Amino acid sequence: MKRVLFVCTGNTCRSSMAEGLFKKLLKDLGKQGEIEVKSCGIFARSGDPASPNAIKVMRSEGIDISTHRTTPLTEELLNEADLVLTMTKNHKDYILNQYPRVKGKLYVLGEFAGKKEEEGFDVSDPFGGNEDVYRRAFEEIKDYLEKVIERLEKN
Repeated sequence: MKRVLFVCTGNTCRSSMAEGLFKKLLKDLGKQGEIEVKSCGIFARSGDPASPNAIKVMRSEGIDISTHRTTPLTEELLNEADLVLTMTKNHKDYILNQYPRVKGKLYVLGEFAGKKEEEGFDVSDPFGGNEDVYRRAFEEIKDYLEKVIERLEKN
């Protein structure tokens, strides 16, 4: 089984939404048993819930992340993963600096989805924003994840 790890800052917004949506997309394709999906945050505290607006936006898409609890980034999670997808280039750079061995399996989500850095491939942080800000982040993540699935299906 392949393992995909999504990483952001606090694991309350972007990476938790990416995890929930990626699981749903895999299930819709009948591939949920082929890929294990987890998320964590570089500066996450252990056990906090997802952001209320992240929960609302995901629920409106038929995805329940209300039981999500934050997980701090660990070397073990990185070692277990076959593919590590960060929400920003800063997240990727931080991980590379701390754990250089993961270089071959570490990408910014937008980068792995095929977007060029000069086009801007970071997923903007909705933390502290209203529901519309979270909706925009969700749409950005969804667009990238659909491309990620296409890429994984080709390989």
